[in-house]
Amino acid sequence: MAYDYSAAVAMADEMIHEYGAVAVLRRTAGDRLCIACVLDYTPEERQGKLINAVDRFALLSAKDPSGALLEPPPNKDLDHLVTFIPETYGEEDEVLKIVQPPGKLAPSGVVVYWELQVRGAYSVA
Repeated sequence: MAYDYSAAVAMADEMIHEYGAVAVLRRTAGDRLCIACVLDYTPEERQGKLINAVDRFALLSAKDPSGALLEPPPNKDLDHLVTFIPETYGEEDEVLKIVQPPGKLAPSGVVVYWELQVRGAYSVA
């Protein structure tokens, strides 16, 4: 019996929706909607790794809010992750720089979710 990767993508998407929020990947070519969950690294994760004290970890759904695959994929050199203040319905909160090449969980080449190491480039508020 083959593993159902579409079910893994759907489960990851559902969890990132539950604990995250709509964000955008901002490029000079334009913004792309995504769903992101931004978390702090634990002290154990920072220890012995190239993780700056102010860096955070972001999980991005492999799907955009419309359910289509997130295309093109996140790019460290071209994109910033922009988060929003939930209560204001669209007011930008932070612009986060992607500081490492994006990682991904992609068994058999099917992207389940994206992993970003981000740092506050600047705060909008």
